[in-house]
Amino acid sequence: MAVTPPYENDALRYAAVEVRFPIADDGDPQHLARIRDAVREDLPVAQEEQQIGLALGMTGPSTQQTVRQRLSTRDRLTSAVLGRDGLALETTSYPGWTEFRDNFMRLLQALAEVRQPDGILRVGLRYIDEIRVPSVEAFADWDGWVSDRLLAPLGLDDEAGPSAATIALQYGTPPGFVTTFRAAPFSSGRTVQEEGPLRVPFSTPDGPYFMLDTDASWVDPDRQVPEFDVGAIVDILDQLHDPAHRLFEASITEQLRNDVLRRPREEVWGERDD
Repeated sequence: MAVTPPYENDALRYAAVEVRFPIADDGDPQHLARIRDAVREDLPVAQEEQQIGLALGMTGPSTQQTVRQRLSTRDRLTSAVLGRDGLALETTSYPGWTEFRDNFMRLLQALAEVRQPDGILRVGLRYIDEIRVPSVEAFADWDGWVSDRLLAPLGLDDEAGPSAATIALQYGTPPGFVTTFRAAPFSSGRTVQEEGPLRVPFSTPDGPYFMLDTDASWVDPDRQVPEFDVGAIVDILDQLHDPAHRLFEASITEQLRNDVLRRPREEVWGERDD
């Protein structure tokens, strides 16, 4: 199992892990207080969030409002979100797979000790990378930095280049293990926005970038609801991580690794991203 990120100037801008479980009708504030106490050292800041959803009933659709708890680090680069039907951990400052997974495992253990969910409905993992290279100004400039296998469709028309492009691949069929991989070059902007509940650790240049979006998930292949077992969830997450890591490494070139990812960010960009 790889321990990532191996790069000093990592392209990963957002990472998240999540487990969904049957809705718990838990109105006991002591349960939330005990969970907060268990993770307070790592996530000391607590906030309530209102979530609006759509419910279908006999009389037609209606909106439902639920409350989620967001527990964050003081720098707001990492937070856990706890609701009646799920627990997630997300970050814009990825510490590497082993540490990130183990942080989530401690959250799962705290939840199981206080309010054991009734089962596992879904386990998920998400990565969003934004690859940026100072010399890239147009789609054609990605040659040598991103795998030829991703760039090949961009050259389909010999007389004109695309103004926009998205490559989408799915591995596996639900239920079971499924990994959806999307890759797209952009002329400017950002996929991971600087506004929102999470801060970003540094600003990125507002120029061309190549996005890699990997969304991996597991649902019981027999459509059963397995018992909520922390060890089983961690094992599933490891199995979701392996193809996600392989897809990222297969998407980039050795030139990108050596000239961008393995060098300090300040050395690559100088004053350009201030």
